[in-house]
Amino acid sequence: MASKPPLRIVPLGGLGEFGLNCMVVEYGDDAIAIDCGVMFPEDHMMGIDRVIPDVTYLQQLGDRLKGFVVTHGHEDHIGALPHILPEIDVPIFTTNFTAALLEEKLDEYPQARDAVIERISPRLPFKLGSLVIEPLRVTHSIVDACGVAVRAGRDLVIHTGDFKLDPTPIDGETADIERFRELGDEGVTLLMSDSTNVEVDGSTASESKVPEYLRPIFQKTRGRIFVTTFASHIHRMQNLVNLCIEFHRFICFVGRSMERNSALGTRTGHLVIPGAQLIGQREAEKLPPGDVCFIVTGSQGEPGSAMSRIAMLEKKNLQPGPGDAMIFSARPIPGNDRAISAVIDQLYKCGAEVYDGRRQPVHVSGHAFRDELQEMLELTRPSSFVPLHGEYRNLVHHARLAEATGVDRRNCFCLTDGDVLEFRDGDPARAGTVPVGRVMIDGEVSGGIAETVVRDRRHISEDGVAMVILAVSRQTGEIISGPDFVTRGLASPDGEGDFRELKKVVTARVREMSRAAVADVAELQEELRLAVRRYFRRTLGRRPVVVPYVMEL
Repeated sequence: MASKPPLRIVPLGGLGEFGLNCMVVEYGDDAIAIDCGVMFPEDHMMGIDRVIPDVTYLQQLGDRLKGFVVTHGHEDHIGALPHILPEIDVPIFTTNFTAALLEEKLDEYPQARDAVIERISPRLPFKLGSLVIEPLRVTHSIVDACGVAVRAGRDLVIHTGDFKLDPTPIDGETADIERFRELGDEGVTLLMSDSTNVEVDGSTASESKVPEYLRPIFQKTRGRIFVTTFASHIHRMQNLVNLCIEFHRFICFVGRSMERNSALGTRTGHLVIPGAQLIGQREAEKLPPGDVCFIVTGSQGEPGSAMSRIAMLEKKNLQPGPGDAMIFSARPIPGNDRAISAVIDQLYKCGAEVYDGRRQPVHVSGHAFRDELQEMLELTRPSSFVPLHGEYRNLVHHARLAEATGVDRRNCFCLTDGDVLEFRDGDPARAGTVPVGRVMIDGEVSGGIAETVVRDRRHISEDGVAMVILAVSRQTGEIISGPDFVTRGLASPDGEGDFRELKKVVTARVREMSRAAVADVAELQEELRLAVRRYFRRTLGRRPVVVPYVMEL
């Protein structure tokens, strides 16, 4: 009798970092990838726009990979798909609003426009090969979020996606707690659960609390109100729309993604705005200050976003001033604090009043706090547990919570990207690793760029760059003109700015070389590079990137 194939869990991103979320579930000849997101670049990634997971392993799966199952529409869960789909041609399965977001996003990438997107609904299972997938409704800071239950033979796996257990969401669509409990009664082999807020005690406040937080600001503000939040947070938009109706303010969306997503939410029925309430920017600029509320992009201090441009006085008719309220209704993504602070400081210089959650709450999280994470564990009562979505300390704290809630310590696994967890007859064990990594996306460059490019950029930012230009005679090897120097990020050690001493050093080195060596352009360039680097190391303690340019005349 043939043995049953093992169930394999393979994270390609999202374990040990925030972002890059991508989890592979394999069983026999079939596999799915749950989510495929980006990570926003860290400070040392000079000039990089976004980072995506290395999907070499997905390519190796070949026809075994049946599709991507996407839990929700945040960039850290869908942002890599436009770059991945040209190489991995499989369908995407996701809920209605996320599908609409993806269609808009993929339309901007010609190479991914033909991707097949299938709409799925909570509690309606569907099959991909031998795998049976059931979406499970959860609440989060975006509409139509879901978890995923995967049946693989006798094993049942639950992946929560990003979630909270909001008892009073503004659309009335609560998390499917009873279904999670039913699956727990049936017997859950493995729970994989969001670890983002595991270090925060208690429960996350409901989205329905946000109007209570913002109402006092609306009551006392006589000038214009500017609110920035995530452009995908349709529920937050609806709360703001309702407040504008209550306080007789017109609504104006500013910023490309805010305008696009609000229109998308209206089209899918998730956002309801009375027709007369919504106006365009030109009309809004002409209204008395107390009659309008601007909902704008830029909650993370992004350069070029609407809030940043407003703060820098780059929007002529939207310059903030005394009497105006600027509300940052979003949690800072780790690493963005400095950019946000710079925008806030500039807004204060303009005389506006800023509300960013430090003095009074203006935001609620979309991720479960510790009590809700424990409730999920108690609902599903899994035999094994893998914490997801967070830095390594988050994973450790979540694994300890699972152990305290009753999961056998031996069955709590803090995996990192590339680790393989295998189940044979329900028993888990680590089973080696697969290739993983990060691919850096730079502008419109397809396929990512090499680490060496980023290293060179970092090198230039720290030590500067020097170009040495030299013309030599092809026949005699004599210097005809130069050496001349163009530098960036380097001071002249002699204080004159013309690098006289460096010119003497380079000239002397060229004259020491044989005619044959000077005639070898590659050899001459290398000697120029070494001479210039040695000079700056001796005089400034710097090791600049040196670019030699030799002309043979």
